[in-house]
Amino acid sequence: MKDRNKNVTVIGLVLEDIFADFSKELISNVRNAIPDQKHIRLVVLPGRYYNPNIPSEVHAYNRIYNSVFEVGEICDFDGFIVHIGNLSTSRSHTIDESLVADFKKVPSVFIATNIENVTTVNYDNEAGIREAVECLVNINGLSRICMLGGRKDNFDSILRKEIFIRCLEENGIRFSEENFVNTDMSINCVAEATELLEKNPHVQAIFCVNDAAAKGLYTAMEAKGLVPGRDILVFGFDNTMMSTELIPSLSSIGCDRTTLGQKALELLLKKMNGEQVESAMIQTRLYGRESFDYEMYDYTVQELTSVNSAFIYRMFDDCFYRYRTERTSRENVDLRRLFVEIITRMLHAQKNRYMSIETYEEISRLIAIFFEKGAMKYTDAPKLLKSIERLQAGINYVLPNVMLNRLFGEMKDQAIHAMSNSSIRETGALLESRVMMKDYLISGMMQTRKTEFSREKSLRAVSKLGLQNAALFMFNEPVSYHPERETVYPKTIRLCCVMKGGNIFYINSKRQSCPLPGIFYRHELTSKCSSFALFPVFYTDKIYGYLLCGLTNDIFNSGEYIALLIGQNFYIVDLQQRMLRASGDVEASDAPAD
Repeated sequence: MKDRNKNVTVIGLVLEDIFADFSKELISNVRNAIPDQKHIRLVVLPGRYYNPNIPSEVHAYNRIYNSVFEVGEICDFDGFIVHIGNLSTSRSHTIDESLVADFKKVPSVFIATNIENVTTVNYDNEAGIREAVECLVNINGLSRICMLGGRKDNFDSILRKEIFIRCLEENGIRFSEENFVNTDMSINCVAEATELLEKNPHVQAIFCVNDAAAKGLYTAMEAKGLVPGRDILVFGFDNTMMSTELIPSLSSIGCDRTTLGQKALELLLKKMNGEQVESAMIQTRLYGRESFDYEMYDYTVQELTSVNSAFIYRMFDDCFYRYRTERTSRENVDLRRLFVEIITRMLHAQKNRYMSIETYEEISRLIAIFFEKGAMKYTDAPKLLKSIERLQAGINYVLPNVMLNRLFGEMKDQAIHAMSNSSIRETGALLESRVMMKDYLISGMMQTRKTEFSREKSLRAVSKLGLQNAALFMFNEPVSYHPERETVYPKTIRLCCVMKGGNIFYINSKRQSCPLPGIFYRHELTSKCSSFALFPVFYTDKIYGYLLCGLTNDIFNSGEYIALLIGQNFYIVDLQQRMLRASGDVEASDAPAD
């Protein structure tokens, strides 16, 4: 096959709603689990969740957008990780069987599903739910406990409700359907959360089927003047970044050690190597935060005075729980070892009841390095600050030390400073992205002179979008997509341009064309980026091609929108070309850019 890079392995990650926190976590965990020595390209095929209650025009858009899954059948993949959720109802007929059949043509692993005769990776939902319920009932003494549930067609949603009810009953708590309301498992479930609160005015605790639903509950509670953790204990599921960003921070059930994405990739690589594998269950635990105070252990005086390294490692793993899924290279600072070094030196000083100025300055320097190297990416500020305070209180209980207290103060200040800088950077990046998208829209709108209407100019305007690593593939003619019948795709497609490190490179017209199945093997794709998301470029029912974007936090949220802008510009160009041809007054050229 022309331009196929045989040294590259391409794995497809099929999921719905790339901008959902669960999807972001899943992608991140799969990416971080890819071994450095493996030449693997991860390509995310993101769909859209089908909701029967959405407006008809949005439903029509989602059906065409989900044509991206057909790429999984058309293009060459070496393996698939699949999380299809509710996509079985995205057409008039059930497509679970056809999707499964397509993805089973190569080694595949399915996540969070009860599909039979496939390799699956699922949560052990019961372990974390049981831990939370037993704490609520036996430690907090609560009895009025409700659940904000999920979709009736979702495997985990159904299972979590069954387990929750069983755990309550085993602890002597009666549950009725009045204590439960279904949601679509998104942040838009405010009305359902309000209904649950009004049906249960004396509720003491609420279990949310996932973190997104918990955010909807937070909004409903705020409208009623209720505060999570103070008026009602709240906990969610999946332990996504959203749980740490909510105010107050959300307690949530998540994986104990290995994540869904890590295990799925591990099993897939074994299958691709010809090994036999068994489906796996991922253990879960409750991560306590402000909405439901829960601690796995206390810092004992004996551990503090004995300078027990196992205890210090346990403290790091509890505070910086996301670090265990991080892929680190030799060039990166090992934050876990650095943290242990800092705390060990502080505890030795406490044990010896002496700290020199030189030791104080060295520990202070190490603390600064620890936070400069991004430690706050792996924790949530309230949890870390609380852990520091507990450790500080334990040390002061033995014998107060002025220098140690100053170092603890530096740790708190550095943590807050790092969070502030991160917020400033994110805000600046968002504003810059909006300006670039505005410039791109203007470039399309202002093609007013009849000689300027051309695909070439629209193609060159892509440089205004600020994409760091991307590739734009375009069909010679747009493909008319019909969800109810098979769509015929051309055998070839053109790689028009690539973006590398923010610089755009236009491909010579003689080298653009390649077989459609081989687009992910083009050697022009940057080697510095090994994970991408594929977005269909379309407008109305016309598919113009595909935008392959290197995965960044921005692309999670804006990739679909950028592809939509490109499709809109090409649609306008084609529309104007047709109008000018009809009038017999056209000079523009549609020749591809060299």
